[in-house]
Amino acid sequence: MRRLTTNQLFIRSLLFLLCLTLSSVLWASPAHGASENITKRLSNLESRWGHLQLGGEFSLLADYKQRAFEEYRTPDFKNYLNLYLDAQIDRNFYFYLLLSHYDNYGYLNQLYVNEAAVRYRSSQLLMDLGKFNFTLDPLGLIADHSTAPIQGFAIQTGNTDLYLGGFYSRLFLNPASIDEEKIAITSDDQFGLRIALPKPGYMLGMTLVTTPEGDLSETAVGLDYITNVAGGALQSEVAWYKPGADSFQSYKHDGAFGGLVAWNKNMAATTYTVNAWYFEKGFAPIASVLNDSFLEKGEIYANNSYGIGGGLQHKMANNWDATVKAGILFSPDQTFAGPQLTFSGRLRKAFSIATNLEFGFDSGFEADVNKIDLHRYNRLFVGFNTIF
Repeated sequence: MRRLTTNQLFIRSLLFLLCLTLSSVLWASPAHGASENITKRLSNLESRWGHLQLGGEFSLLADYKQRAFEEYRTPDFKNYLNLYLDAQIDRNFYFYLLLSHYDNYGYLNQLYVNEAAVRYRSSQLLMDLGKFNFTLDPLGLIADHSTAPIQGFAIQTGNTDLYLGGFYSRLFLNPASIDEEKIAITSDDQFGLRIALPKPGYMLGMTLVTTPEGDLSETAVGLDYITNVAGGALQSEVAWYKPGADSFQSYKHDGAFGGLVAWNKNMAATTYTVNAWYFEKGFAPIASVLNDSFLEKGEIYANNSYGIGGGLQHKMANNWDATVKAGILFSPDQTFAGPQLTFSGRLRKAFSIATNLEFGFDSGFEADVNKIDLHRYNRLFVGFNTIF
């Protein structure tokens, strides 16, 4: 074996040390970089914890119903869950998310995004963009998206003398066949515009809603007036509605009127309410409090009817409170004749500011798909509600 010279030993030692150095750089630097990256991300997350808000609502419900459309021989057991996530992005931008879960035990289980939107706020402008709940007119006769969210945007601005607001919402996407190789895609799009004059002691406003084309096409105009009367708050709205030429509504007409008046007054531990309504045959806006979602709210009015009613909410001892609403409803050309009693009652026991047990009974009317024929609706329920 040939012996290595002193120079060769020196060169090989130098190459070995160089290899070790390169290896330490190639293996250690990525790990060190990753560690720094993770630390930075955690630091950024911790710095934003103060900008995040998480909360929710949870309800357990058992109810028994009598309806013309269904024959219930057993009660329903349900739970409702809402999870709210709000994040302040910067001084002007704000993100909010609402995840909703509905479970009708043994039948339907749904988890869905109810709201996901970005809000921009400045001293002169408020704008929401995405999917969110929104009501443009005060009583919600023609522009109520509190249960069927807007999918688009809403803009609001104004000052002490003038309010301007509007929205755009995609209601429905319609793919239709042109031929074997191509389809046409159209949409039902709703537009809303509101102008209001807030004055000391009253507010006067006008709302316009239109869906130009499609199965949901319609035009509606509403006038509203809010003021103080006899020490209580008076809200009123009168609206005109006409379905579009392509509307799915079976009853075609050249326009129908609807109106709602609500007065309430707080006196000590009791709040008193008086309601009057008139909804002409065919008055059936797409985005309205008259739609079926109002049933569980215990409203005493309905489509294609007129009437008057009242109610009270009274706070009692030991954190109990009771709410009672009743009215007399009239509706022409129905299977029933003469005036009909409508009723809604709630009894609640509050265990804390966040938790309560609720008992209720409703007896009112719900409209058929045509929004003309009315049917009696009875509902008895008990529910547990909490917020967190």
